[in-house]
Amino acid sequence: MLIAINGVAVHASAPFLPDPHGTTYVLYPPANLTIVNIDCIAYLRWDKPQNIGGATPLGLIGYRIYCNGSLIHYVSDPDTLFYYDYIDAYGSYTDSVTAWYDMTVYGYPGQFGESTGVSSNYTLDCSATMPFSEPWDQGSFAWQQWSFTPSQGNWMIRTTVGNPLPTAAFTGTPLLTNYDYTLQSVPMYCIAWTCANLYLEFDSRVVVNSPTSQEKLITEICFNNSWIPKDTMVNNGTTGWVHHKIDISEADGNKPRIEFRAKGIYSADIVEWDVDNIHVYGVCYKPPDFTLNRSANVVHLTWGIPCYGKQRRPDQADSAVLVGYNVYRTNADGLPPYNELNQNPLKVTTFNDTLSLTTGMYCYFATAVYQDSDEPGILFCESPGDTLCVQYTYGIREQNKTQINIYPNPVLDVLNIESGPSFNSIEILNLVGEKVYSETFPLTNKFSVSFNDYPKGIYLMKITLKDRTIVMKVQKNEK
Repeated sequence: MLIAINGVAVHASAPFLPDPHGTTYVLYPPANLTIVNIDCIAYLRWDKPQNIGGATPLGLIGYRIYCNGSLIHYVSDPDTLFYYDYIDAYGSYTDSVTAWYDMTVYGYPGQFGESTGVSSNYTLDCSATMPFSEPWDQGSFAWQQWSFTPSQGNWMIRTTVGNPLPTAAFTGTPLLTNYDYTLQSVPMYCIAWTCANLYLEFDSRVVVNSPTSQEKLITEICFNNSWIPKDTMVNNGTTGWVHHKIDISEADGNKPRIEFRAKGIYSADIVEWDVDNIHVYGVCYKPPDFTLNRSANVVHLTWGIPCYGKQRRPDQADSAVLVGYNVYRTNADGLPPYNELNQNPLKVTTFNDTLSLTTGMYCYFATAVYQDSDEPGILFCESPGDTLCVQYTYGIREQNKTQINIYPNPVLDVLNIESGPSFNSIEILNLVGEKVYSETFPLTNKFSVSFNDYPKGIYLMKITLKDRTIVMKVQKNEK
């Protein structure tokens, strides 16, 4: 307990205060403090002090609010029993509330007394929900609670620049030397993303006065209290808008933060760094080892279990839960759209599809379906899936498979195709059905196709022979 004697607050040895006439009084504290985290703000609520008879103690005029031992606010109304603590920073805190008394009624005119406090510990969770997106269309760093270390420095919102307008920018003026200023996000709630890949995407550009390579913009992620550099841009010259996609999957099951760190020797060497269209998202693990076999008009599909054997850490309160699989198939043209073949998620890793009487090429993929353990019945995410295709001809007895070799597969640059019988044409399609290559041949059984200009991914190769068309999957990897 604190009391004020001659205007100076001092500790009293007991929660009782004698008046000049020898009567003892108690400075009753507030009761039942509760703290709730609401939208990254601590909401404090308490009960008014009561004496032994249940009445409001004499002299009560307000309350003092403390956070981690420091006085942060005085509530001047004894009937106001709540307070919003706008900390806006992720972390663990202890808040306490004391009652503040006018000691005049106790024989100490002009003096004030403070009761003992009622305290509560809490963790302020300012985590942003996933997926996280920041296009700066609100024109403010405050909208999604971006922060700066050690201060804002030359970070600003540029309303005349953007991809599209506006953008976040670190400008070269006013002049800074030997500087290091970061733009930091709040933590992002990736606790449930335990069976997924996480990605950070954004667009950047730099306008340069002098290409010294001494000015840098470093992209970092933070989890487990460690900052990890993931991408570094230097002022080698002015650029247009450049798109970045960064794998940050090591942060799955955590609450990572991202930051853009402007660092250099002489800031006037740049006009500005620009960062726009920030996107953090997860892609749940797909079923592995997807296979396809056809016998007559029955297509047999099998796949493995994603995330098999991956253990949830003890500190993870929730996690994505695998609840089943969906199977999708095209019509006989082998092109999107894909139609879901099952009504409810499958609980097994196999599926048989009986084809209709339509001759054609059918393409399939299987997805994994996840729910959040905290919200049963609500879809958390559905994974992508590998695509396989099969050629089916109704009414013609199956012959021995024609031997066609493609190598290397996966391919980095050049794919070789060899066939026993000669082939008439080759088409290559991406997975959205767009034709990226076609060629016809006069009775050729050996050919090479360059994949140098194709992005990483899965492609379908349609090889037309004299009496049939065969579809094979080709995987393009990056060098």
